Amino acid sequence: MNVNIAEWVQGNTGKGELIHGFVESVDLEKGIVKVHVVASDNEEAVGTAVYMLSSWVKALKDTSVKEEQQLRMLIDLALETDDEAWFMELTGQLKSLGRTASAPERGLEANPRIARIFGLK
Repeated sequence: MNVNIAEWVQGNTGKGELIHGFVESVDLEKGIVKVHVVASDNEEAVGTAVYMLSSWVKALKDTSVKEEQQLRMLIDLALETDDEAWFMELTGQLKSLGRTASAPERGLEANPRIARIFGLK
């Protein structure tokens, strides 16, 4: 199976764990992908990276994020992974929904982690 970096996937590890996450790296020669696990039936796997054969993962359909709650959850994930570009893209989408986008902006300076990522303090 051909998957790309940053693509959302699901699959089973060699230990039989069901995982859901995004691809961090791809080794085409060996047919191996590194997946950052965001959900799993093994709670200990969540937040870690696992190496899997690319044939063990299935790319998930690209869906448009429409709801404010989904965007806020993805913004949290972008912060956890220190992905500034994704954070900016998601907060822009939140603003375009016409919702109150000032909440994440107000939190920028109040949250030390966000402030560090964006050099606000």
